[in-house]
Amino acid sequence: MIENLRKYTGLMIVVFVILFISFFFLDSSSVRNMSSGRAMLKISGRTYDDKEVLTLGKNSFQLAYGLAGSGDFDFLQFASLLSNADQSDQAPEKFFIGRMILRQAKEEFGVYPGDEEISAYLRTLRIFAGPDQKFNAETYRNFVDKGMGHLGMTEKDLRDLASDVLAYKKIKDIVGTGLIVDRDAVTKNLALENQQVSGELAKLELAPFEEKLQPTEDEIRKFWENIQDSFTTEPKRKFTYIVVAPEPIAEAKVDDAPESLADAAASDEAKKAAAKKKEEDRAKAAAANAEARRTNQLTLDGKVDDFLFKLEEQKGEGFEALAKEYGWETKTTELFTRTAAPKELDLELRSSSRGGKTVDQLFLMDVTSDPFSKISPAVAVGENQWVVARLDSEEKSRAKTFEEARADARAQYISEKAAEALKTAANENITKIKTLLTGGKSFADAAKEVGLTETKAFTAVTSTYRPDGASEPQNLFEASRYAEPGTIADVITESDRAFILYVAKREVVKEADAAGRIDGEVLAATNRNETQAFNAWINTRIDDAKVEQLYKN
Repeated sequence: MIENLRKYTGLMIVVFVILFISFFFLDSSSVRNMSSGRAMLKISGRTYDDKEVLTLGKNSFQLAYGLAGSGDFDFLQFASLLSNADQSDQAPEKFFIGRMILRQAKEEFGVYPGDEEISAYLRTLRIFAGPDQKFNAETYRNFVDKGMGHLGMTEKDLRDLASDVLAYKKIKDIVGTGLIVDRDAVTKNLALENQQVSGELAKLELAPFEEKLQPTEDEIRKFWENIQDSFTTEPKRKFTYIVVAPEPIAEAKVDDAPESLADAAASDEAKKAAAKKKEEDRAKAAAANAEARRTNQLTLDGKVDDFLFKLEEQKGEGFEALAKEYGWETKTTELFTRTAAPKELDLELRSSSRGGKTVDQLFLMDVTSDPFSKISPAVAVGENQWVVARLDSEEKSRAKTFEEARADARAQYISEKAAEALKTAANENITKIKTLLTGGKSFADAAKEVGLTETKAFTAVTSTYRPDGASEPQNLFEASRYAEPGTIADVITESDRAFILYVAKREVVKEADAAGRIDGEVLAATNRNETQAFNAWINTRIDDAKVEQLYKN
């Protein structure tokens, strides 16, 4: 993933703008983070508490992705590499571990970005640019004073993050020194990329091969016996849970009575004044309603936080009784699978960068010897709700019996055997077509003679060509770029069909600024090599650090 980041700049800007909004304006976890000074991690013999892990890990991880949302991709690479591009809930912790390893390396390599260097770097970031695309001090101050507030972070935290990003870039250059890219190889590859290919296609469908297969019971059983471990049941879990929402507000309203005769007879100036007052009243009412909702949300957040704190003190006991004290209804499910969750536990997560539903979080719960581990964290769902659940029991995944797996085993047997038959038939047809081509027949006539009546010509296909999914393979250009004119390429197999590809002509299209394009490709390839070297280096350092997760002990 990492080496391909630069290929998708436009798409990633959109994605990370969305991430920025979710992190900075739709906080998905407004329940208080309780920093108790509890030891959380030990890295290279040094212990870090929960406050350090929160500030330098989770909150900084969110801040880095928020900055990347405006196109400052140094932060994207920094966060992705240090977290190993992890998409799970463990990503912030992995980011913290990687960041602490990087800070150790700063001392080893003597990399210490100074205050002026940090300030100059921050002034280059797009997120702090004004309408003229230059650094705007007011935009910067608003971001520091308001945008970072919900994360509990200060300007110092931002500067520390920028310092570590600058150090990462320098250390990446150091560990990647000497990884030179062969310019001639890049030139040849670009020539292959800049081709136009013309030729013809013949298609074979998978369905007829599947229809011919009618496996016996004995064949299905023997097939299942060899791979029976791959057929397993879904794990099931049973929960007792609460779904809570803020108290509804008594909405402030504005008098929207119809215009009276007196109003209609009033002067234009009086009408404008009345309309302005009504608009001001609406704005005040909307602001009052928003503030009331925010107050009720904060009240609920505090109650949920207190509820979890008391449950932790009680070692997870008394879930129902404590919920009743808060006036919350508890419900208990039957055993269910992740794909068949009750409606209330199938709600979309609120402001999650990775999407998902409540049930996904509940099935990620890792139960340990600690009784409180059976209690889920507060899961933000819907517009303003929280879900907290207790795991009551579970049924682990197990291997299916033959009777349970028979239908799936039969379907897989047919799928695999039909795919093998399809490829064999395609190769046999290629051999026959080649003989006919040697005899002077056209590809279309040769294909028709071997029973392939459906052929299609293609012309001037390039690396940017988008194949017609109904009649062309998705990798049409890739499959044809190396084949010599007048020859047939290797069989192209897809999930439900195969293609025989005849290449009639290949020609290179010259670029106006070929030298500049080659320079850019060499630079990009060098950067990919350095990134891969840094990734390997920091992973080795993390392995050597013997990281211990103290909070799970």
